[in-house]
Amino acid sequence: HGFAGLPTARGVSVKSPEFSCFGHQWLVVLYPGGGRLEGSKEGHVSVYLHNQSPESIQAYFKFVLKHPTDQTKRSFETGYAIQSFVAREGKGRHNFAKRETVLTYLNNGTLTLEVHLRSRKKAESSGYVPSNSFNNNMLKGFNNEEMSDVTFEVGGEVESAANRRKRAKTTPTTFHAGHLILKLNAPSLADMCKPGDEAAVPINGVEPEVFKMLLYFCYGGKVSEDELEANAKAIIEAADRFGIVNLKLQAEAVLTKQTEVTVDNMLDNLLYANSKNLALFQEKIMDFVAENGDKILGKVSFDDVPGNLMSDLLTAVTRGKKSTCTSAPGDDLTLMRVGELRKRLHDKGLCIDGSRETMIALLKGNLAGDETVAE
Repeated sequence: HGFAGLPTARGVSVKSPEFSCFGHQWLVVLYPGGGRLEGSKEGHVSVYLHNQSPESIQAYFKFVLKHPTDQTKRSFETGYAIQSFVAREGKGRHNFAKRETVLTYLNNGTLTLEVHLRSRKKAESSGYVPSNSFNNNMLKGFNNEEMSDVTFEVGGEVESAANRRKRAKTTPTTFHAGHLILKLNAPSLADMCKPGDEAAVPINGVEPEVFKMLLYFCYGGKVSEDELEANAKAIIEAADRFGIVNLKLQAEAVLTKQTEVTVDNMLDNLLYANSKNLALFQEKIMDFVAENGDKILGKVSFDDVPGNLMSDLLTAVTRGKKSTCTSAPGDDLTLMRVGELRKRLHDKGLCIDGSRETMIALLKGNLAGDETVAE
């Protein structure tokens, strides 16, 4: 009440009576002549909402000032903003509105300021409803001998020294799995055994820790970023060998991100990427070649590079000339980024593992099939 007669000196405040909302006590602090904080302009009214309770709360809030009689006049309001209100702390606007304008919005000398509060907390259900327990139940069967019908012995022989054929025997690590789980998630590994086989299947060329990650992934577990970074190539090798496509591509994404391509390592990385059908990693290398041709020319021999890679190189060069976008405009599959090709294949339920040429051929074949059905 009596807003016009309130002090107009900067930094002098008036407070509203406390009110309750969401189990907290609140009050509005108004600076008729402007706040004392940096950014407060002279001649502007500052307004803040204070949480007077000892507990913190997150809430959406806004202030609204409407003209008491003329609805055609502009309403002043702050946007709904989510804020964390700690105990005894206020949030608001340094420059809510000009004082001279606020004076024209009084109702018989009284300033009516609406405070809108909305809790971020979702309404609680009347009862507890558990989520689908499939993933947790699957992980209970991970490496559980009683729930398994096939056994693997991993390791057991390692190279005794470089350039020697003689191998030294070590104690293998035993793993247990369900054949049906492997058939769905690691088909090539499932093909190496039959349900109920008494003899354990020997697995060589894979470290036990890496095999454990693969098996854990097959049961719905997640391989951490740190584990992927530390074992990227070993995981790619094993996942490619046993048909665990998604894990292979996760490790490839990490390898692509962490590898700095240089003139010195470019060729080795390119040959490796091509041998494992690592299209994303290969794309990064081809982009490097296209951008640094002047540095590579005469310093790197391409005699051992398979001829099929020339198509990828031309794609990188052409894409670089046309655009720096992450994907080609329209539906030009030949210039499309690997990530977009894989996404389209995934959306259509097609295999996302393979070279650029393989992926493009699959998409074109699927498109032709769709057109035939439409006819």
